[in-house]
This record gives sequence, C-alpha cells and structure tokens, in this order.
Amino acid sequence: MARPRGRHCGDVFRGIPTVQSGSLRFGGYWWGWVPTCGLTALLSASAIQQWYLPDIPVEFVACALVVCFTAVNLCGIKWVSRLVVPIATGSALLAFAAAIIPILSGNVDWRQATTFALTSPFPGWFGDLTSIMAGLYLVGFAAPAFEAATCHVGETVDPNRNVPRAVFASAVMAGLYFIVLPIVWLGALGSQSLGKDLAVSLGPAFAPLLGSFGKAAAIWFMMLNMFHGTMQPLAGASRTLAQLSEDGLLPRFLGQRSATDCPWAATLLTASMAILFLVIGDPIWLIAAANFTYLIGICLPNVAAWLLRRDYPSVDRPYRAPRGAIVLGLVASGIWMLAALLGFQQFGLPTVIVGLVMAYSGAALYAWRTIEDRLRAGLPAVGQSLHLKLTGAMLLVLALDAAGYVIAVSTVSAEHGALIAALEDIFVAVAMLTISVGLVLPGMIAHSATEISEAAKRLTSGTLRDFSRAMVALGRGDLGAAHASVNITPVSIHSRDEIGEMAESFNLMQQEVLQAAHSLDDARDNLSLARSQLDASYQSIVHLAHHDALTGLPNRVAFAKHLALTFEHSIASGETFAVFCMDLDNFKEVNDVFGHAIGDELLKEAALRLTSASQDAFLARVGGDEFTLIAAHPVSLEPLEQLAGRLLATADDAFDIEGQRLRIGLSIGIAVFPKDGSDAGTLVANADAALYRAKAQGRLNARFFEPEMDRHLREQLALQLDLRSALERDELMLHYQPQATIDGKVFGFEVLLRWRHETLGLVPPKDFIPLAEKNGLIVSIGEWVLRRACREAAAWFAPLKIAVNLSPVQFQHGDLVNLVHSILLETGLAPARLELEITEGVLINDPQRTLSILRRLKSLGVKIAMDDFGTGYASLSSLRSFPFDKIKMDRSFIVDVATSDQAAAIVRAVIGLGSALGVPVIAEGVETEAQRSFLAREGCVEVQGYLVGWPASIETFSDLTGKANAGLVRGPARREIIEIPRRSQRKR
Repeated sequence: MARPRGRHCGDVFRGIPTVQSGSLRFGGYWWGWVPTCGLTALLSASAIQQWYLPDIPVEFVACALVVCFTAVNLCGIKWVSRLVVPIATGSALLAFAAAIIPILSGNVDWRQATTFALTSPFPGWFGDLTSIMAGLYLVGFAAPAFEAATCHVGETVDPNRNVPRAVFASAVMAGLYFIVLPIVWLGALGSQSLGKDLAVSLGPAFAPLLGSFGKAAAIWFMMLNMFHGTMQPLAGASRTLAQLSEDGLLPRFLGQRSATDCPWAATLLTASMAILFLVIGDPIWLIAAANFTYLIGICLPNVAAWLLRRDYPSVDRPYRAPRGAIVLGLVASGIWMLAALLGFQQFGLPTVIVGLVMAYSGAALYAWRTIEDRLRAGLPAVGQSLHLKLTGAMLLVLALDAAGYVIAVSTVSAEHGALIAALEDIFVAVAMLTISVGLVLPGMIAHSATEISEAAKRLTSGTLRDFSRAMVALGRGDLGAAHASVNITPVSIHSRDEIGEMAESFNLMQQEVLQAAHSLDDARDNLSLARSQLDASYQSIVHLAHHDALTGLPNRVAFAKHLALTFEHSIASGETFAVFCMDLDNFKEVNDVFGHAIGDELLKEAALRLTSASQDAFLARVGGDEFTLIAAHPVSLEPLEQLAGRLLATADDAFDIEGQRLRIGLSIGIAVFPKDGSDAGTLVANADAALYRAKAQGRLNARFFEPEMDRHLREQLALQLDLRSALERDELMLHYQPQATIDGKVFGFEVLLRWRHETLGLVPPKDFIPLAEKNGLIVSIGEWVLRRACREAAAWFAPLKIAVNLSPVQFQHGDLVNLVHSILLETGLAPARLELEITEGVLINDPQRTLSILRRLKSLGVKIAMDDFGTGYASLSSLRSFPFDKIKMDRSFIVDVATSDQAAAIVRAVIGLGSALGVPVIAEGVETEAQRSFLAREGCVEVQGYLVGWPASIETFSDLTGKANAGLVRGPARREIIEIPRRSQRKR
C-alpha cells in the first residue's frame, strides 16, 4: 500500500471539529485493536504451544509473536505485505474449505444448525433481549474487516478503484466467517464442540477430505486467522496514530517515522500495550471494554461522514463512498449502539468504566498536542476557550452520572436482576450520550465560535482598517491612496440555532463591507481610468492619424508632412534628398493564394526588415504593399545605391509566415531633389515612374528616375484609356492555337485574345491584359471573348473543341454560371465542346464560393481544365478539391525537357499524377520534335505549341473546321506572329 504524501486522515473529516474526529479515531479505533492484538496472539500461541512447543509458556510464545510481527513492521510496509498476503490467502482457503467440506460430505445437520438456546441473565423477554444484544455486541467485531478495508486501502494510489474491491472482498469474507461458518459448524459439530478449543474441535470439519491432516488444518486455520488480528494493530492501527499525529491531533512523537517509512514510535507503543494486556491475561471484560470503545469510534464517524456529505457535498475527498453506503453505515451504527446499550452492561462495572476511560483518552492526547503546539508558539500551556469550558461541564455530568449509577445499583437487592440491568442500561445510555454530546456539541459550538472570532479579527485588522484609511484619502483627493484591500472569508454555517443565525448575520455584514470596499475601489479606479483613457485616447488619435494601424509605420499623411518639412529644410539649407517609392513583388499572388491573414503578417514582417535596412531614413507605408522612404542625399549617388541594395537584399530572403516559406521581391524607384522635381508632387510622381520601370524589368530591381520614364508612364495611362474604347472600335480579335494528340491529330483550339490598336498596331497581351484586370474591364472583355468564340465554333462543320481562359476577376463579379449558360443557349454550341481554363489562384481567393461556381458550370456539361499546372502554390490541393477534366502542364517545364534531367523528372511526375487520377494531361509550349518524342515516350497524349500550330485567326484553319473529319497538321502554320515571352505567355 503506497500512502500518497499530503493525503491524511484529516482529509476524510475536513470540516468536522478536530477534537471530535481526532479523539474518536484514536480512543475508539486504536484502543479497540490493542486488546485484540494480544488476544489473537494468545490464541495462536496457545495452538503453537499445545502442538509444537509444549514446554514453553503460552504467554511467552504470544509475546514472542508480537515481537516478531513488530520487527516485520519496522522493516517497512513492503515486508508486511509480503508476510500478510500468503497468510491471508491461506486463511481464506482454509475458511472456504471448512465451509464446503462438511456440506459436500453431508455431515451438516441443518436442523441442528438453526437451533440454539439463549443463556439469559434473568427470566423474561427483557432477559432474552439483553442476552441477544450481548451476543450481537461481541459480533460487532465484524466491523474491523470493513473499517480496515476502507481506511487502509484508501491510502493506496488509486482508492476509487481499490476501496470498492476491498469492501466487496471484506463483505464476502465477513459473510463467510460470521454467517456461513457458524451455521455449518453448528450443523456439523454442535454447539458443545464449538464452546471448546476450536483448534481441537474443528478437526472433524476438515477430516472428510483431509483425513488425519484435518486436525493440522484446524490448527493452522486458527493460527493464520489469529495472525491477522495480531498484524492489523501493528500495521494499520499504528499508522493511524502516525497519520493523526501528522494531522496535528496527537502528540508529535507518534508521527516519527523510520527510513523505511514505518511509524516506529506508534508501532512500539501498540506492541507494548498489547504485551501489557497479555501479561494481565487479556480478560473478557477488557475485550468487551475495548469493543465498546471501538464501536463508539466507528459509529460516530459514520454519523460524521453523513453530516459531511450533507453539509460539504462538493469538498474533494480521497475516496467518495456511494450514498447507499453512507446510509448503510448509519443503519449499522444504530444497530451497534443499541447492542452496546442493552448488552454491554452484562460484562460488569469495570468494563463500563474502562471503556469510558479508553474513549476519553483520545481527548486527553489531543489536549497534550494542543499544549505542545501552544508552548512551541510561545503561548501559555492552557488557554481560556469555550471548548474547554463546555467539555469540562460535560465531563462533570458524566462523573455525576457514574456516582448516581453506583449509588442506585448498590441500593437495589441482587434479586431484582431486571431492575439492575435497566439501571445499568440507563447508565450506559447516559455515558454514550455524554461521550457523543461531550465531544460533538462542544466541538461544534467551539468550532463555529472560533470561525466567527477569526473572521472578525481578519475583518477588523484588514478590510475595515484599510477602508477607513481609504475614505480619508478619498476625502482629501488622493486617488492613489484611496484603496482598501479585501480579505473576506465567509463563515460556514452548520446549524440552525442562534450560533447559525449569528454566523449568517456576520456573513451579511462582511458582504456589505466587501461591497462598500469594492464600491470605493470602483470609484477610485473609474476616476483614474477616466483620466488615463482621456490621455490614452488623445495619444492614440494622434498616433492613428499619422501611423499605419497594421505595421505601425508612418502613413501617407505623416509622409506628406515629413516631405513638406524636408522640402522647406532643403530649400533653406541648400541640401538635397531622395524619395524612394517601393512596391513588394508578387504580393497580390500571395494574398490571393494564402489569404489576407497571411498577407497581413507578410506586410508586418516586410515592414520590420525595411525599417532595419533603412537605418535613419524616414520610412512610411502609403498603400497596400507600397512604401516610401525619404533619405538624405550627399554629393554622390553611391550612398543611395547602397541603401537600395540593402533594401533589396532584405526583401530577397524568404519569409517564414505561419509555416509557409514565401519568397517575394522588392521593386524600387528613386527620384532626387531638385534634379528630378522641384516640388513634392513632381518628385513623388517621378519616383513612382522609376518604380514602374523597375517592375517592368523584373523583380528585385531598383531604378533612378530618367526623363524617358515619364514618357513611358504617360503612354501606359493613354493605353489604359484606349483599352476602354477598344471594344467599341472593334479593335479586339480572337486567335486560335491548335491542340492535338501526340501523333498530330487536331481535336480543338485554345482561344487567345489580340488587340490591334489603331495607331500602335498589335499590342502584346502581356501589356494590356494586366491593365484590363486592374481596372475591371476584363469582365466585359471576357464576356465578349466567350460569346464570340462560342458563336464561331458553333458555325464550324467539324465539332472541334474550344478552350477559353477565365480570369479570377470574372469569378468575383457578376453571375458567371448564368452568363455561360445563356451564351451556350444563344449560340447553340454543344456544352461538351466548351472547355473553360482556370488558374489555381481562382480557387484560393474564395475557395468555397469558387468551388460552388465550378460545380454549377460542370453541371451545364462544359469541361473545366487546370491551367499553368505546377507554377502556383497549391496545385495538388487544388486537384484534390475539385475533379478537373484536364491538366495543362505549363510550358516552363517543357522548354528544357530534352536537356535537363530535373525538368524531365518534373514532367514525368505530372504525367504520372494525371494517369493516377484519371485526368488527361496536355503539354503546352511544345516547339521541337525532341520535346514531342519525350512526351510520347512518357505517355502524354495531348500537346499544344508552335510544333502543332501558331496562333492565328480562325480563317487560317478552315481546312480543319470546314471538313467533317479534322486532318493532321502537316507543319506549323506560321501566321501573324506576336511577341510571346518564353517564361509566361498571356493567353487572352
């Protein structure tokens, strides 16, 4: 049994006055076991002396047994367990054998087993009742089995699991010993044999099975069972004393433990008292007195446990017994106390007196511990307390009751046995009542009064004193000192009398004081808070007006003010400075793919890096991913170039944002005062023009302003204005690029958008499509492309397919599904001939809405293709979220497939992925026969690129669209050629 540190007997009776619980547990429990220890040692010693050591006195053998078991206990609980387990196993097996063997052999006379005669002290029903109660009183010793099971098994690591098992096992064994065995033995041996030495009488019970060994089995049955009674006080009762000492209820010396965790002082005390009782012979009156004390010690705690369950239902306990067990304990307590009341007096006056002395010995030892603790604290040994006065009065009542009993009994003739028995019962009842009331009532009254007294001391010395000081401070306007500390502890109410009412009134007073203290603190805090909030609000408004809420950098307003001040200073001093306009590369893609939350975190991290790299320069965030910087400019440009290099370097390193490793870039445009602008507006506009040129030349680039940049910026603005009227002037046109099987058989076209400007000629898609997406024109342009392509395809004789690209902007504006449906109905094109191409970014921005749109489009019968596969951030997750009809492998993987092992491995993996998913893969950008051969070997069945055909107007492919069966493309038909970037081809 491993006793957890910090878990004590006091945990079980938390809330019950300590003198009550401590004295009852010591006086009842320990005194009830000590005579039993000597008696069981005496009985086992008698058997050992009779059969094995006839020349040695029984008392010596009994004392030797106590000494041996004491030595085992001093070695530690492990050695006790190693000894007790085989003893318990052997005694249990022999007990079952003693019950089963007579039954199976047919030696039990069941009529004899249920017939017995009472020995009454005097005639009449009262004499019979007294005799029955005297027997039941002694049978009360069955309680130790259950009490030991709950108390000591409750010390294990998992009492909630072990206690029910132990109680069940104890119930089985108690039923066997106190019900089954007496009935079987009465039927098999008779009452006369049972009245003799059981070690001799029980031999016939084992003989039918064991023969001549039956007598030896009877002897060992007795010895093993008696060993239990000797070990229990030494192992269990001694540890109870130690635990009570650790709980502060018994003298300190009883809590001393050895290196083996054995309470050696309590163990030696128990052994010494057991040997002392052995020396005086362990008379029956002493056993009866111990039983009386024991019954008091286990009955009153049962009542205490019921009160605890009622008054403290939520208190944590080492073990919480079922409610039925608590009620059963109350019933058993009532029966045992009635048996003691009507049967105890038969054992004589010494028994009653000794039992009372044993019961009150616990209170005496508790007084010892109290005196010991008071002396250690520097207090007088005996303090004036209500508890002491009440307990003394109850002891006086008990003494007067004893005197009255002696006088009454001595004046009654011996012939009146019933009257003497009645007087004795009255005395026992008064004694039991005095014990319970003398301990419980003073303890409860003193406990409640002490709680109120301690709470009143805390209230007057803490909260009330601070409250008075705080009120004085508030009166003089000192808010810092107008504070009252709150130290309120409610008094527990356990009674419905005047003391309970006093406790309830005191609690109400405490609550009122507490409320007043809180109100004072609230007033002080609210005044201070109002003042602080005013200051903080002003500072916050000032800060927010000039700083960006996300990054904490100065905002556009602060930048404008600082730029104006810098202008004034530069004009006055003749110094020069530079303005940096900066923009994060690929930030929009990150925002679309991973969402705004990660985008915000990326902006904050980028701001920190730029701040570190800019050193003393003024840095501001003026837009989404746009930053500006004002730096002093010395004579040469070299410091500005170095600053730009640091800014580019810090943005080039990968960003780790919420588990995502992101790479972006930075583009910088620089304008210098006064060379690039004599006023703030011109200077910022020219820095922005330089930024535009830097972004056009690729990521991670910085450019100083040059005059021709201004011209280019104006051209872009003009191009954007012209694009708005391109549809009206019929300047947009469609080109078609063939798509074919790997052997060259054309099965469809990809539709590409072209713009023939009235003065600029053909404008590359890479120049005007980003403009259209930026200003929202792509929605109307996309509708025009879809309607025009479907109308032209519907007029073809050959049912070739067409693939039309969709912009992410089209998913965000308008009703795309109804648009496609209406165009199909309007043009008459079969839905299966239309394939809509989307990029992964479409799925990332609003995945739930986009997937819903894609499913509705697919329900129309059109095909959905994943375009530019492998170039985004989440291709595999995109394929898993939606059943695409085709995967378009980006041309960037095809370019080097014949010369690069890495490119070949990627293409091979994509083709394998498509095959595993059952989704066709079409390779874009196939320009050489070597690329086509490689794709053919790897199992790619569809291709698109210059090797199959160049983009051109649909009239160029009339031989394919005007015949019933599309033929083979015999060579790349070169039509109008538009500059197409090799890395990223815009398809509109």
